[in-house]
Amino acid sequence: MFNNKIEMILLDMDGTLLNSQSKVSSRNKKVLKRLISEGYRVAIATGRNYHEARKAVEDIAGLAYITNNGGYVVDFNGDVIFDKNISREDVISLLRTIEEYPSLNYALAAPEEIYMKSKLQFIKMFLSNKRVFKGKLNIFQRFALIKRLIRLFNSRKESDNIYELIENDSLAVQKIDVMGRIEEMKALKNRIIEEFGDKIKLSSSSKENLEINPLNISKGSGLRYLADELGISVKNSIAFGDGGNDLELFEIVGTSVAMSNSEFSKLKDKADIIAESNDDDGVAKVLIELL
Repeated sequence: MFNNKIEMILLDMDGTLLNSQSKVSSRNKKVLKRLISEGYRVAIATGRNYHEARKAVEDIAGLAYITNNGGYVVDFNGDVIFDKNISREDVISLLRTIEEYPSLNYALAAPEEIYMKSKLQFIKMFLSNKRVFKGKLNIFQRFALIKRLIRLFNSRKESDNIYELIENDSLAVQKIDVMGRIEEMKALKNRIIEEFGDKIKLSSSSKENLEINPLNISKGSGLRYLADELGISVKNSIAFGDGGNDLELFEIVGTSVAMSNSEFSKLKDKADIIAESNDDDGVAKVLIELL
């Protein structure tokens, strides 16, 4: 479905608005600032937590944020209008289940912080999965991935007793991000659906992860909160994305745009428009053409 009456723009971050250097290009930035000045509403819709999302676009004023896949929504005035955690009991049960799979690592995302089971295991897994040193990537791509690894490593915390933080309500978990061997991740996904299916929502931002959120929480639900507050229809929105966690957005907006670098064929099939890649200013080029 294509709707040329656009009032709000929804932007995924990694693989969409951000290039391979995890930066907003000067062209994307210029176009977004111009559209905001013209009265368009621009919102970030990301699996990142609020702290990381805000930091990546801190020099673009006037944004709203749908973060942790819809678990934490901040409106255009900077007010939190939605805040939903996975229950303490469910987090503990999910972690016990995940830990039965030796290759899997996990990160627990709250609005302002992220805790990881093992930062060392994360480094090993990242380098192995991305094949940084195995001749699959050129030198610029390798450099970008190493920079991303350093950023992720520095931004995540590690605790000797993660369960103590959860049991003491010191960590409000809104999303569990699972990474590791694809075979074990598939087995985990099937088990979680069987044991927790009526309590949680599963999605993926890439083919190398599994994201666990509270039931009925998604980027799409976050958009509905923003649209209701503004008194506009979700159909008057355009959404850009590249991951499986963008599907709910694509299902409800009036215009959907998949990035050409997306690995999710289902997302591309659902899209009204296929944009050029995140390294070719795909977001800016589509917005310039439409608006």
